[in-house]
Amino acid sequence: MIDKETRKRLKKIQKEINLLNKEYKKVEFHPCQNDADLKRKDDNLKMIMEKIYALEKEQDRYILDTGRIKHGT
Repeated sequence: MIDKETRKRLKKIQKEINLLNKEYKKVEFHPCQNDADLKRKDDNLKMIMEKIYALEKEQDRYILDTGRIKHGT
């Protein structure tokens, strides 16, 4: 069962992922003037995707941790 704190954290992570996806789309459609702009744009897109993947990993870890049975003594 997912407790209230975990649910809030998952909701916050999902909100951050959605914001990064919007930013990714905005950067992706921004036109480039030369090779330097294209390189900078590519670097920005890679950085945004790395952040998204890290947040998705964290989200998956929270979901998996809540499914474990905790044995207390």
